[in-house]
Amino acid sequence: MKKIVILALVALCLLPLAACDRTEERVEAVSETFLNAYYTAEYEKAAACCTPALAAQVTKGARAQELVPELAEKMKEAVRSTSFKIVSIAVDKDAARATVRYDLLVPGLDKPVPKALQLQLEGRTALVDRIE
Repeated sequence: MKKIVILALVALCLLPLAACDRTEERVEAVSETFLNAYYTAEYEKAAACCTPALAAQVTKGARAQELVPELAEKMKEAVRSTSFKIVSIAVDKDAARATVRYDLLVPGLDKPVPKALQLQLEGRTALVDRIE
């Protein structure tokens, strides 16, 4: 009986850790979806991963590219040749925020460009709130 009680207590203690892992996985999935869409010039798809304020900025940038078709094509080529690698994820449940640090790998540059995303957490939802 004592072993069952101890096992139950251990399980209860580990439960918050399991929830934290799922939050981190959710943050990573949203970040990867956003970054993949953003760096392949699929701005509508990227905007779907954002808070309303950032989504408006992302789609506004896409509309600006449509004004000059020649420039838009060159920009899309440059963006598509750029890749990224997620370096770290930090979740702050108290502030309902997460920070995702990633390296931007730009052809022609010797070193990666360190960048970050800020995500807003609401329940089981994670939305990109800011690009740094």
